[in-house]
Amino acid sequence: MMTIEHAASLSPATPAIDVRRLFMAHRQHLVRFVQRYTRSLEDAEDVVQNTFIEAMRCADRFSGLSKPSTWLFGIALNLARNQVRRNSADLYDTVEEGFMEQIADQFANPADRFESRQITLQVDSLLRSMPPKIRETFDVVVNGDATYEQAAEYLSIPVGTVRSRVSRVRAAVREQFGSMA
Repeated sequence: MMTIEHAASLSPATPAIDVRRLFMAHRQHLVRFVQRYTRSLEDAEDVVQNTFIEAMRCADRFSGLSKPSTWLFGIALNLARNQVRRNSADLYDTVEEGFMEQIADQFANPADRFESRQITLQVDSLLRSMPPKIRETFDVVVNGDATYEQAAEYLSIPVGTVRSRVSRVRAAVREQFGSMA
């Protein structure tokens, strides 16, 4: 029968870890590895620094069941996860009470938003049914925020033609949607 003392004497001695050598060999790899989790170089460097502090503190407990670099990356991963959790918690702490109520759209009724989307789709369909020159003129004036004179110059057409084309679009929208347009 084997005693605990006998088993301990048969197991190999725990290898000594040279944390300084690990630092020189793996620091840059650790920073890149941790930065993937933290998404911040500053946080990654802090985590790596804490990794080596933890490694020095726990070097005597290294069992030798894995490579020292694997052990080191495991420490770094745990510390990186903790940092991400802290950063996430900090995001929620910085929002003042009542902030969401301040930015909420008081008029954002889902039914109204749906109706608005439906009207937008219908207006887009109406515009697509018009000749390309009319659509282009309307687009320059409305979406390009151009005056009639600027649109005329940009499109190389008379100002009266711009007015006429925009007027045709507005008349078609009024005809289809009534006084809402």
